[in-house]
Amino acid sequence: MDWVMIAVIAVVVLLGTVLSAYIISNTLNNQMGELYAVLVERELRESSAASRPRETKQQKAAATTEQPKKMSVSGVNEEELIQKLRKVIDEKVQNVLSEAKRKKERLGMLLDVARGYTLGYVSEEEYNAFLMKVLAELDEFKRLWLARFPSQRDREKLNLMMNYVAKTKLPVVVRSKDGKSQMTLPPEEALIKITSNINSAINIIDELIEGRGENPAVTPLEVKLTQECEKLRSKLERLERQLEEYNALT
Repeated sequence: MDWVMIAVIAVVVLLGTVLSAYIISNTLNNQMGELYAVLVERELRESSAASRPRETKQQKAAATTEQPKKMSVSGVNEEELIQKLRKVIDEKVQNVLSEAKRKKERLGMLLDVARGYTLGYVSEEEYNAFLMKVLAELDEFKRLWLARFPSQRDREKLNLMMNYVAKTKLPVVVRSKDGKSQMTLPPEEALIKITSNINSAINIIDELIEGRGENPAVTPLEVKLTQECEKLRSKLERLERQLEEYNALT
């Protein structure tokens, strides 16, 4: 019994010693880890504080050297952009008078489509679709013309021209004389109204072209008639001068 008690006590003492050694070792390890972490943190803080002024100086120096370079590059890009923009605009507007004559031809085509509608070859929807296309082209032409000749008077004429063309949309509806009722014109009468509006639009384009010192004639027949009119005008002026001279002598 005594030997058993001694053995139990010995085992308890041994377990206590081992447990105490483990606790002490674990505590020392934790303290050493914390101490190492504190030392590492302090070292990193000191190194970052020492290197920060050098980095900011280098960044400032780099910023000062890059800023003028960026400004000069942007200046070159802006100049090139403006030159390209000017070139594109010049190419667009330099032939605007020729474009005006082409728009007269398009209005003539619109009148042909209206004749086709009157004869039953073209439907109302087909005519209106072609009309919308012509109106879009005229709107683009108006912007080109005003970019080349920025004039309030020309702008008003162009708006009036587009208004005449827009009035040709089918069906053509007119008001009665008292203004209380409306009437849809039959195809034959609608063609008369459409022809009048398209001719008014063409006359406005002719006025714009003549106002810029150009001959508005498009077809060879128009060119020939214009030349003949010029010859007759010069002959008439010459005859008037001769008549004035004759009256002065008598």
